[in-house]
Amino acid sequence: MSYSLKKTWPDFVSFMEQILEIENVSFTVPWSAKSFEEEINKSISNLWAIITDQKLFAYICFWMFDREIHILNFAVHPQKRNTGLGKFLLENIIEAGTAGGVENIWLEVRPSNIPALSIYKKFGFIEAGLRKAYYSDSREDAIIMALDLTGKEMDKVSNC
Repeated sequence: MSYSLKKTWPDFVSFMEQILEIENVSFTVPWSAKSFEEEINKSISNLWAIITDQKLFAYICFWMFDREIHILNFAVHPQKRNTGLGKFLLENIIEAGTAGGVENIWLEVRPSNIPALSIYKKFGFIEAGLRKAYYSDSREDAIIMALDLTGKEMDKVSNC
């Protein structure tokens, strides 16, 4: 199957249902359609998706600004997990960041999200801090993870 990486959204509404389907099965507190619409209209925000034959299988939403990338939302359709789609999205973001002079990539992840922690660690992300009671549904902490794209040692951030 041949996939394409979609980076622009003049036809966003036609994909909304598919995005929300993945979002709702992936997260206990899923983003709303309005949340996605707001993100695609921000100048620093990017929504990239993997699509084939008008079927969306994975997406990642991130901000790119001031030599940083902050990953906000990242999900793969349950039937397509462990097929390399998440890896493909992360590789493309790292490549775009490196080409764009980005120094660091940041994200928050639940300590209980073992599959996400595993892929981030495989890419070289390190645990850089902790946000206490970050998630509204469970009051679970969030691990702040960071990937240095400059080759320098990352400083750990203080607990937030």
